[in-house]
Amino acid sequence: MIEVHNLHKSFGTQEVLRGIDLKLDKGKVLVIIGPSGSGKTTLLRCFNLLEQPDSGTLKVGEVVLEFHEGSKPKQEQILKLRKQSGMVFQAYHLFPHMTALENVMEGQITVQKKNKSEARKFALELLARVGLENKTDSYPHMLSGGQQQRVGIARAMAVNPEVLLFDEPTSALDPELVGEVLRVMKGLAAEGMTMVVVTHEMKFAAEVADRIILVDSGRIIEEGSPQEVLQHPKNPRAAQFLNILTENKL
Repeated sequence: MIEVHNLHKSFGTQEVLRGIDLKLDKGKVLVIIGPSGSGKTTLLRCFNLLEQPDSGTLKVGEVVLEFHEGSKPKQEQILKLRKQSGMVFQAYHLFPHMTALENVMEGQITVQKKNKSEARKFALELLARVGLENKTDSYPHMLSGGQQQRVGIARAMAVNPEVLLFDEPTSALDPELVGEVLRVMKGLAAEGMTMVVVTHEMKFAAEVADRIILVDSGRIIEEGSPQEVLQHPKNPRAAQFLNILTENKL
């Protein structure tokens, strides 16, 4: 489903990703954790080319792209890869002038060229799936943060992606709203949706992830099952980070 080999990415003179290798099978959930500035969000954004790697190989679904210094993939290749994934952002990024229903319809109409009737039907199904069937005509400013994020999830699902990418989807939410978003994500995982999630929600990671990677200074320093990574880390830096994370939750 997703394969990455020797992925590198720099911003100016700062090397953010330093040779990332990973593989995620279809229907599995990968959780990416790590300290701020470690490169985890950059890695996630490389999966749909919101950030373009400098070198390495990226495969999402059946689309394979190779990156080399001084050369870029063709635009049609980039669009083909992006159609494989749906992105859920930390800050929602809903269109403020559109209702919840219209937000979920938009990608279907503009990207998939569906007619409005077909797009509306599927959008209603998706909003019901995330528990917002009674908020179809509400504008973003009328919704709580948790409700806006659930609209964001429905919107990402609307293009029938092979994989859903989540960039710290609960970090902007008040604590009491986190649970409603995580419940939707757990439901998607139970249904077999392939997901990559950048998060600090360790309880979610422990319960839902099939695999966890811990990124630090642009490298994967720990990877394995939730039990292996969270309870028995081998790398001293990984153990230090997890201890600090646990202490901050207390």
